[in-house]
Amino acid sequence: MTAQAALRITGAVAKVAGPARASQARGRTGARRSQRPVSEPEPELTPQPQRRRGWWGVLAGAESIAMLAAGAATAAVLAGAWETSQARDRAVPGLMLAGEDVGGLDREHIDEIATAAGERSLDRSLSLAAGSVTTTTTARALGAVPDPAAVVDQALDYGHSGDLIADLRARARARAGRADLRIGMRFDAREALAELLELAPAVDTMSVPTRLDLEARKVLPAARGTALLPYDSLSSVAIGLASGLDRIELAVAHKPPVADPLAAQLADQGLDSLDVGVVLGTFSTPYSMEASSADRTFNLKVGAAALDGHVLMPGERFSFNEVVGERSAENGYRWAPGISGGQIVDSVGGGICQVASTMFGAGFFAGLEIVNARPHSRPSGYVDMGLDATVVWDTVDLVLRNPFEFPVVIHMTVSQGQVRGEILGPQRTHQVAFERSLVESMPYETVYRSDPRLRTGAEVVAQRGMRGFKIERVRKLYRGGTVDSEQSWELVYPATREIIRIGTDPSGEVPEQTSQPPLRDPAASMRIMQ
Repeated sequence: MTAQAALRITGAVAKVAGPARASQARGRTGARRSQRPVSEPEPELTPQPQRRRGWWGVLAGAESIAMLAAGAATAAVLAGAWETSQARDRAVPGLMLAGEDVGGLDREHIDEIATAAGERSLDRSLSLAAGSVTTTTTARALGAVPDPAAVVDQALDYGHSGDLIADLRARARARAGRADLRIGMRFDAREALAELLELAPAVDTMSVPTRLDLEARKVLPAARGTALLPYDSLSSVAIGLASGLDRIELAVAHKPPVADPLAAQLADQGLDSLDVGVVLGTFSTPYSMEASSADRTFNLKVGAAALDGHVLMPGERFSFNEVVGERSAENGYRWAPGISGGQIVDSVGGGICQVASTMFGAGFFAGLEIVNARPHSRPSGYVDMGLDATVVWDTVDLVLRNPFEFPVVIHMTVSQGQVRGEILGPQRTHQVAFERSLVESMPYETVYRSDPRLRTGAEVVAQRGMRGFKIERVRKLYRGGTVDSEQSWELVYPATREIIRIGTDPSGEVPEQTSQPPLRDPAASMRIMQ
């Protein structure tokens, strides 16, 4: 706004004010006339001398001129003050530059501050974000060079745009400490590209299907893989450095999705989600961690891995033999001791019955329907009678059924001397009790076999005999503290014959005599509640 413009505005105001006062005078005269009676004749007006009317005109003109002069003077003062405030030789009060107050400083001092701040900013932490990967680097590592000249011009231009309203707002922000300019950067594309190429392998991920994290009891959604686009990201780096950003989003390409069997399985059942947040039932059995049992432990891990993560849909049957498959060397199993025909013998996949028994126990306490389960031919040392299950490929199977209206997931682990099984789902509908009572104890027989390696008359127990037992197993399902349903089974564990080798060679070996702990019958009754 100039002084001439202000005078033009003042003149316009004066022109409007003059007629207004004349109108007000006529209004006062009319009011005086209206006070006279209507019947009175209008008095004859006596002409006034010309000298008197001239003085009133002179006074009115003088008043208008005085008002015009005062408006012009005020406008000139305001215009001069505005033009002075628009001078770009100093920064507006309160303006910050890289955290330092530059308000009122001239170009030279601002340039000194900007140069020092630019050098410091080269080593500040800077985040490069590429998809789900974020790495920390510095502007210096990206080949950045500070550009203090640009921010000096920006500081001197701040609040001096020529737009009255915009400048007033900008200056108010500066006074409030809310205007802080950043040092822009230029960069060497070759150094930035080298940094991006080094980051690329960390960003590169494969597309994955829906997965289960059973330790955390979570379902992980499918995700598309990503790949960094280093050359396309150079423009993002240039813009980020020039703007002084603390975080730069890099260009990333998304890989196509992969087949998702779990999602398809759920979709076939009309389900859009899977909940594994609650343990419906759990069971564990111990195993030896001695080096001599390494092959058996290996078989436990192979079998457990085949079960872990298996999803059982509502109403679906679970077959141990179908899920685990044949216990063969081709499937990764080793020779190890196992029970067969009431005796401990080496077989490929020896120990797999412990995995089956652990699975049975977890399913028992989860409330899964027991379709088919056969106990061992002799009591086992790692599990209580009534909670074991034997399997033989492909004649003897463990079959369970999911009776719930929601899917359940099997979680099986082998670690630190424990085979542990869990059945996971969204909610537990019952408490489950296992009850066992001893019905009958049966003696074992002793068999003697000749051994020409031993001295005549020497005896060695090749297999210790075990009494047989008949038991009753009961499962009770409780809801709200009362029995909702009850099942019972009669199970028989045949006696295991004792085999004694007798020497027949007068000069044979004399075996070392060892003592065995006495046999103990199981407790007459047992109860476990989950």
